[in-house]
Amino acid sequence: MTLHVVGAGLAGLSCALDARDAGVEVVVHESAGHAGGRCRSWFEPKLDRLIDNGTHMVVGGNQAVFRYLRRIGSTDGLVPGPAAFPMLDLDDGRLWTATATRLLPSILASAWRMRDAEGSSISACLGRSRNFRRFWDPLGVAIMNTPCDAASATVFRRVLARTLWRGQAASQPFLVRSGLSETFVHPALAALGASGAVVRLHHPLRRLVRDASGAAVELVFDDETVRLGVNDMVVLAVPWAVAAVLLPGLPELSASPIVNAHFRLSAPPAQPPAGGFLGIVGGTAQWLFLRDGILSVTVSAAAELAERPADEVAARVWGDAVRALDLRGTPLATRVIKEKRATLFHSAEVEALRPPPKAGPNLVLAGDWTATGLPCTLEGALRSGSRAAEVILGLPNYKTRVSNAIKMCVTG
Repeated sequence: MTLHVVGAGLAGLSCALDARDAGVEVVVHESAGHAGGRCRSWFEPKLDRLIDNGTHMVVGGNQAVFRYLRRIGSTDGLVPGPAAFPMLDLDDGRLWTATATRLLPSILASAWRMRDAEGSSISACLGRSRNFRRFWDPLGVAIMNTPCDAASATVFRRVLARTLWRGQAASQPFLVRSGLSETFVHPALAALGASGAVVRLHHPLRRLVRDASGAAVELVFDDETVRLGVNDMVVLAVPWAVAAVLLPGLPELSASPIVNAHFRLSAPPAQPPAGGFLGIVGGTAQWLFLRDGILSVTVSAAAELAERPADEVAARVWGDAVRALDLRGTPLATRVIKEKRATLFHSAEVEALRPPPKAGPNLVLAGDWTATGLPCTLEGALRSGSRAAEVILGLPNYKTRVSNAIKMCVTG
């Protein structure tokens, strides 16, 4: 049996590692010249620095993230910050720190208000909270990448149940030490190589041939056609837009953009953010991150901003950053990155359309856009990969093969 994992983003890497740990032969096919998908770093000549395609924050309750990092030996790639979220309101200049202890009454109230969250939005459940504008709204937008008046409260509730509602340790933020690729991708590729898995970059899947039962029978690449054996399996761990081409009939899933702006500073901030990051309320910028002389600004649910010219985007978020951090001078260089299909639009309607992992007798879907029950985050992507491996290991052909192998070992 061979498992063909199509796509080397976090979902594909996670699936491949779990399958190799179970003794399955694995071949990973990736269309790009690098692995990691949207979770990656590169050296940006314009900034003369290593940057991430988007700044990702991890919290202590992200169990799939820490399990994955332990597996690839990369837990030291994350730097723990203080168990607090510094926030600044640009409207009145008030700086305050959100902690699980300080917000305990509001956190407890949120659990009560979201007990019947099915079909509701975050705003419908928490909009009357006195901390909505200064905390719940920016947190909801950052996690869901969807405006809170449309974002599914059911999904948000699942996130809170794994993080804030579990207390301070599960809510503690962690930031990447040097880069997403250095923490999440390169060690995973090394672990896969050491385990005997094959990873083929620059190897796009052009066509997936299925029989009448829905089973995958051929994988058509530019340089070869792989005919699948009776026990071979396929995990399609590609973005939704790619999967929709390979598998006609997938439901239409609306997307939501994220805009990131990176500035190389000419001088350190007069008021550097505590812990390396700062949340912003009342401006265009939403979260500021400082690393190695680069200020990175993230704007989620950025449908309007993503349509603006890059120089206008940079000017708007830089103005907010100047006010927030008392910056001097002008940036030495600027790089604006727009991801128009960064995540799903996490409304209740879209959530109901997310497909389950199993797509055919030997075909499984993986990716943060599948029915993980979580938003499109690092945690969701990694959970989807592990879940795809679980489905593969539970398929009848594989269980029969493992059973026979065990009998052969026992009988000598």
